[in-house]
Amino acid sequence: MKRFLHSFTPDRIVAVVLLLCAGGAFAAALVLQLSHGGVGAGTFPLAVASGFLFFAGLNLVFAFRQRTDAPRSSLSSVLWVGALLLGLCAGLLLHVPFWIVCPVFLFAASFAVLQQKWLPSLLSAAITTGFVYLVFAVLFRVPLP
Repeated sequence: MKRFLHSFTPDRIVAVVLLLCAGGAFAAALVLQLSHGGVGAGTFPLAVASGFLFFAGLNLVFAFRQRTDAPRSSLSSVLWVGALLLGLCAGLLLHVPFWIVCPVFLFAASFAVLQQKWLPSLLSAAITTGFVYLVFAVLFRVPLP
């Protein structure tokens, strides 16, 4: 029992919570899509929720593949720093363009919170920002802030 409880690291707990949130968002988006039928108001939330669910699943897989004895930050510090970054990002989006705020936020979250190396953090932030811009601004024609 003690070994089972020891296996719940902060990374794994956050990964499970993200997966549950992604599942809820996907279910809500699917209900919205089915109520409209075809391509319409429910397509955009369903696409976002599908991506969220996919990446939450990947995060869960990687969290459970990681060794439990690796030194990591405590859950409370990760959540506080993540919440602070998310609030700062939301506030900045009112005054600063998306293509500036998004890569800075993603880099800070990856480098500082997840403690990844700087080059992979920078590359993933740039690629993710470009992908989000292409999908939403070009494909769905959604104006980004």
